[in-house]
Amino acid sequence: MKFLRGIALPILILALAACGTHSDHDELGAARKRLRPVPCDGGPAVAAVSGVYSNQYEVYVGDWVVVSVCHVDQLLQSADAAQKPVTLFAEGVDTGNELMGVDAQSGVLTFALERNDKNRNFWRPFLYDPLFDPEVDMHISVGLKGERPLPRVPNANMILHVRKMYVDWTTSIFLIGLLIFTIVLFYAAAKTAMLRTGPAVDGVPQPYSLGRTQMAWWFFLVVLSYTYIWLCLGDRDTIPTSVLGLMGISSATALAAMFITPKNAAPRKTEGFWRDLVADDQGTIALDRLQIVVWTLILSGIFLTSVIWELTMPEFSATLLALMGISSGTYIGFQFPQAKSAAPS
Repeated sequence: MKFLRGIALPILILALAACGTHSDHDELGAARKRLRPVPCDGGPAVAAVSGVYSNQYEVYVGDWVVVSVCHVDQLLQSADAAQKPVTLFAEGVDTGNELMGVDAQSGVLTFALERNDKNRNFWRPFLYDPLFDPEVDMHISVGLKGERPLPRVPNANMILHVRKMYVDWTTSIFLIGLLIFTIVLFYAAAKTAMLRTGPAVDGVPQPYSLGRTQMAWWFFLVVLSYTYIWLCLGDRDTIPTSVLGLMGISSATALAAMFITPKNAAPRKTEGFWRDLVADDQGTIALDRLQIVVWTLILSGIFLTSVIWELTMPEFSATLLALMGISSGTYIGFQFPQAKSAAPS
């Protein structure tokens, strides 16, 4: 029985992979049948394009795209002679997406309409504003990498309608999960001591911790943004190193503040969320705290704007990360004298 259980999972994985591959082949076969290339005249040129859906001109980022090319043998010979790959062009620009398959007999080339690290800047204007402008038309062609795209055969359709967001039943499941995550996080922040300097004393809650609140805020934004981009594009590699640095700075700030605060310090009563974040132990608005809050709000606005409108997390410069590090260091530095005064003599 143990042996059977041991081989059951690998067999299941292989079966699912085979099903996925079979599905891909079925989709590509159907897409090739939907192609309606116009009669060729002259040298290599694009005669038709198609996606894999029943509406052959509708595609999503990450989909297969098939392109009918007249005299494809001449194009492939030119690629061999120049030692350059054949790539997919959109709006006259080389996307960098290389040829994935060739049907030399019918002259059909297969590409993946992918967004990757090398062509993110190319995709930026096309994927802009996915919520309110969900579709963009793209003129598709092919050519040698770094050179000019092939012309089209007269009257050939080269336009694909790229849908910026992919929505199906799984999207609803993930959106419900994100809603539950958001409700639980905000409930815990408001009703528990998760973001406070300590547990309630005699039923009176203690102040909110600036370091913990900042750490929770960036955690919330990154989880929400990562899932949103993945649901739209299927892209799983979207967190830039600068965002990791920002999360690291906020985590280090919260950790350092916890170590500095004396364990036997007298507990304080909360004065409200906003005042807890910007006021010191004496109840005075502190510049070091206000500085962190303001810069966090500014960077959060930039972050959300980039995610919502451009479907990408921004790459913050080293200067901005250094600024946040200096702000956090200043805040931690001001905590030392306050911690000493709060400690019992």
